[in-house]
Amino acid sequence: MPPDALIVAGGKGLRFGCKKQFLEILGIPVLKRTVHCFEVHGGFARIVVVVPAQDIPEAQRMLAGSAVELIIVQGGETRQESVRNGLDRVRDGETVLIHDGVRPFVTRELIGRVIDGLAGADGCIPALPVSDTLKEVKDGLVHKTIPRSNLCCVQTPQAFVTATILEEHLKALHRGYSTHTDDSLLLEEAGKTVRVVPGDPLNLKITFPEDLPMAEAIAGCR
Repeated sequence: MPPDALIVAGGKGLRFGCKKQFLEILGIPVLKRTVHCFEVHGGFARIVVVVPAQDIPEAQRMLAGSAVELIIVQGGETRQESVRNGLDRVRDGETVLIHDGVRPFVTRELIGRVIDGLAGADGCIPALPVSDTLKEVKDGLVHKTIPRSNLCCVQTPQAFVTATILEEHLKALHRGYSTHTDDSLLLEEAGKTVRVVPGDPLNLKITFPEDLPMAEAIAGCR
């Protein structure tokens, strides 16, 4: 059975100053670009998109006409809650990919890597090796240097066995945990297996206003 995609765009943009998922990059909204990456992949049966409740009408208008079954869901107060709301609308299939709505340049190749990497594991995440020296700082002074040889920066999309990730989200809900910002962490804490595959340096997450010129450059090249 083909996988489903869950695109999380429930952020309120408090740090950024606006809802960055609706910003335009070269005339196309970030969220529309992100959804399009999964539409053109051709291997997904359903795309679930999570947005703030008040933005559902705008998202429906923006994403109308999709060739893939598209469901728009109300987000929650935290990312974890938004993901759980989205998982409630994912089919009872074997695989779901969870992706940040503000990563609009995910490639077919990266999607394929995380799907293939899920074989024999409970989850699969893309990551890039850390290239900078890392320091732990206390009160403005260096406390110690962190060895970087085994460290990496994690990206999305992350692929999961659907039943497993849903089960761990429900367990977290019952324990009162609601602030996990990375879905694979739920599997880590449960002792599940999470495979790591190479990420993509151009799989940019738009986090700060300074990221927009880079986003425009990537969009222009593609």
